[in-house]
Amino acid sequence: MKTVMGFMGYRDWSIKMKLLLMTGMLILGSVFLESYLSYTQYTKDFERQSSEKVQQIIEQVSFNIETYLDELYRLTLFPYRNSTIMASLEEGSPDTELGQLEKRRLIESFLDDMMIYPRKDILRVSIMTDQIYSSARLPTKIVPDDNPETYDWYKRALKTQEYIFVPNDMQPKTNDKVSVFSIVKQLRSIRNTQQIIGVIKADANYDGIVEICDKATMTEDGGLYLLDDRNLSIYSTHSRFQKLAVNAVEPGSRIVDGYLINTATIPKLGWKVVAVNSVSEMNSEALKTRNTAFLFAFASCLFALFVLVLIIRRFLQPLLSIVRLMKEVERGRLDIHFQSARRDEIGYLGAAFNRLVSKISDMLSANTELVKEVYETKLLQKEAHISALYSQIRPHFLFNTLNLISLSMQSGRTEQAIDHINRLSSIMRSMTQGDKDVTLQREIDLLHAYLGIQCSRYEGRLAYSIDIDVSLYAMRIPSFMLQPIVENSIHHGCEKKKEKTSIAIRSERKGDRLWLIVEDDGIGMDAPTLGLLQSKVNASEESADAASATHTGIGLVNVNKRIKARYGSVYGLAIRSELGKGTVVTISLPYDPS
Repeated sequence: MKTVMGFMGYRDWSIKMKLLLMTGMLILGSVFLESYLSYTQYTKDFERQSSEKVQQIIEQVSFNIETYLDELYRLTLFPYRNSTIMASLEEGSPDTELGQLEKRRLIESFLDDMMIYPRKDILRVSIMTDQIYSSARLPTKIVPDDNPETYDWYKRALKTQEYIFVPNDMQPKTNDKVSVFSIVKQLRSIRNTQQIIGVIKADANYDGIVEICDKATMTEDGGLYLLDDRNLSIYSTHSRFQKLAVNAVEPGSRIVDGYLINTATIPKLGWKVVAVNSVSEMNSEALKTRNTAFLFAFASCLFALFVLVLIIRRFLQPLLSIVRLMKEVERGRLDIHFQSARRDEIGYLGAAFNRLVSKISDMLSANTELVKEVYETKLLQKEAHISALYSQIRPHFLFNTLNLISLSMQSGRTEQAIDHINRLSSIMRSMTQGDKDVTLQREIDLLHAYLGIQCSRYEGRLAYSIDIDVSLYAMRIPSFMLQPIVENSIHHGCEKKKEKTSIAIRSERKGDRLWLIVEDDGIGMDAPTLGLLQSKVNASEESADAASATHTGIGLVNVNKRIKARYGSVYGLAIRSELGKGTVVTISLPYDPS
């Protein structure tokens, strides 16, 4: 989410756009979520209701088929209602041909009367005892020979008092193209119920069953199937879902591969009625309703957003005005004022803004005065500091240098006098740099000028060497950083020592640290004197000022203060000294190789 917001520049959006976006997303999300949940619930309810409705339809189909077959069953009971026919069937076959002919006419006349039954799907009724008696609507021969006992259905009928259903594939083979099924029932004597006198067989085509099944309509991408106890098809809309119908065993409903499968049974026959319906087709109207709801929801959201834009624009106008005024304040204008008579939170914010601008204006005025005072104080401090630097060039150094120049000129050493004048001029120009940074090379040139004059003055009692890496020459350092230390070495070393004094100035560096080292072989200092000097150099501001007041170690104190103020407290001066062996002053500075 963070990446998406960053990609869209969300943080740079105005509060108006953010408010519109969040509110719009909330409205759209809630409406679409409600529509989707309603659709999902509606779909589930619709599927459940559709499943119940289809289940009721196929159960009604099952009931109608069972009722239809019951009517055929009742047809096989007609002979029991005619005692004459039953008596004729119980007597057996007459001895004479005339008697046999009269018996046939009697029974077949009765069967003809039965065929007056108004249902046209009943094709034939046959009674099989000592002879085969039948009556048919069409002159077809259902039993092609006089041996019915060779058929399995006949044998089964003689063994049970239940009705026997004979499907088309178990019928005697004839040349008829009409598919028929039969209901077979055992006939017993009414005088002796234990005596079996034959069977009665009613033949019918499948039109009645087809008519019942055709009344049940399924989806276009679906169908209705009627299967017998061997899973053979009695009726089917088409063969596409035959496998699904065969696999449907348990009564009830279930969904398989996007199809609703409903199953009902006909217990007496072991048949089952299977309905297959496409779930998507059943839910097509629900989808249209959902899409329409989504469309209306989207339109409603757009209208709500339009109204929201108008409301937010009016509501945020004062707040946006305050934001514009704040931008003017950022540009430095403090003479602005928020005008509003509102008493709500925005009115309070505007009043607070006015108070804040007024307070800022007062604070800036006071701060200007304070800055002026601080600036003047800093300027005075800087002037005092420069004066301190000037004071480091001791008056007697100037006097001695001028005297040295005068003697050189009187003795005819004009070139030496000119050289001293140039060196003194270089020193005086360096003093004009004040607090400015100079390159290390410029500081080295100053040392050469200063030490050159001092070497002439002491006439062989002073020698010096400068060994600083030339790669450091371009490095910028505070001005007059080395000269006070060298002057201190001459004053406390060479002047108090009759022998020759040497001063060595060198550099060392390691990592991000640079050391500039001033080492002399003067008289040095004992431990108490060294400790006192170190405490003065590293003392606090007040102690340093006290040291300046006594003019003791002022040069070292000022250099140390300037380094620490410029680079930090970890940098500065370190002093080592031993009586009779000399003094080493190390300047620690930061070093950046780049």
